[in-house]
Amino acid sequence: MKEYIVENFTYIKKNKKHFIEYANLAHERFKFAYGNVFNQSSSTWFYRYYNITCLTFGSSLYFKMFCDLQRLIRKVSKTKKPLWYQCWLNFHKQEDVLDWHDHKESMLHGYISIDPKESETEFKGYSIKNKIGNIYIGQPYNLHRVNVLKPYTGHRITMAFDVVSEDNIKNIYKKNGKIDLNTGFIPIVV
Repeated sequence: MKEYIVENFTYIKKNKKHFIEYANLAHERFKFAYGNVFNQSSSTWFYRYYNITCLTFGSSLYFKMFCDLQRLIRKVSKTKKPLWYQCWLNFHKQEDVLDWHDHKESMLHGYISIDPKESETEFKGYSIKNKIGNIYIGQPYNLHRVNVLKPYTGHRITMAFDVVSEDNIKNIYKKNGKIDLNTGFIPIVV
């Protein structure tokens, strides 16, 4: 795979209102399920314990998006071996956008822009202007951050994901053991 790809699911922009509505509903479901019990309000920093696919239950458009995402991951990964992915909700006010970080325990990292406001994701060596419906998939070790290009109100909404292979899992087991692991991973079945 080259360093990264960007594709667009045009139906996200065509159905922007629905995608934003369900992202807001997913965030409320997140707070209900995890916020009260774990005193957790950040769906980003709690990424290790859930998968956003479960919190968008009931939306046929999100169902389509996650099926299309799995097909795209298979295409980009160029393997039929078992793969798993976790996907979490980034639901940020302007002052909460992410600073420099990476996802080096994965084989691939990416994100889907639902309502990215006017922002870019800056990587070491290049930047991606975020547009509604864009799906970015790239190398997990590449440091990146979000830059706000125009002040906004409300929430910037993206869904980030990591993909792991059996080799990644072996390394995770070596590092963390077999108990302290990310419970948000689900199999890619396509």
